[in-house]
Amino acid sequence: MKKLNKKINKPIQLQVALVPVCKMVLRFGLHFNEFVRNMQKAYIHAATEILKEKNIEPTAQAIAIKTGMDRRTISEHINATEYINPMNKMDMLIVQLQLFCSKQKKNKLTKVQLQALIDSIYAGHIRANAIIKELHSNNIIKETSENNYKLNLTLQQQLVDIGMMAEDVDYTAKRLFQTYYKNMFAEDTTENLLQTTNVSTKIPTRHHAEVNKLLQQELLQSEKNIQKILAKYERNITENTYPEIGITQFQFNSRH
Repeated sequence: MKKLNKKINKPIQLQVALVPVCKMVLRFGLHFNEFVRNMQKAYIHAATEILKEKNIEPTAQAIAIKTGMDRRTISEHINATEYINPMNKMDMLIVQLQLFCSKQKKNKLTKVQLQALIDSIYAGHIRANAIIKELHSNNIIKETSENNYKLNLTLQQQLVDIGMMAEDVDYTAKRLFQTYYKNMFAEDTTENLLQTTNVSTKIPTRHHAEVNKLLQQELLQSEKNIQKILAKYERNITENTYPEIGITQFQFNSRH
């Protein structure tokens, strides 16, 4: 059997930017085919906006030239009604686990029962033990004793929390890239937006908790000041009357 080359080349600049995104969507359970389809839609949306900025009609042919995508694929996305992603196999397994435990009126199952559920979905293409390990690492199941497992009863709340966090990530990432895009390509440079990063690589890790606490205090105080500025100029009208304006702030730690 041919061995896989374990050497991984250092990612190029675009890959460096995409790695955190890929890590995030993988943790959200998005499989590769779903990710590709979403990327296709995002490419079409981005190309449409760029063409409109240049006063060019965003036809399927114009989008194909801009993106390099097949016109049939573009037309499929443009003409499709609201697309709902089918559940990936892990989603299906989680649903089946919930249904099984609901019918049994208990949240426990044996390894044999768990393997049977896994094989009914994965059809032996991936070993059941590997799937069990993945379920366990994501706190979906817990091993209560040898060959016996317990379904996490707070799973549904976890999924809701993850969904809400994912939505927040979407908006934060969108604002971040909008700022960079505007500053890179806007014709009117007077509209440039401030972007700044303050970071140090000279602080020993034993002091990181203390520094994080101090930075959090600074962020909270800054948030209060920003809210005062925004409130000063707001009018008593409905939300979304005007385009968004504001600041997004977040801490980071390269260890995570």
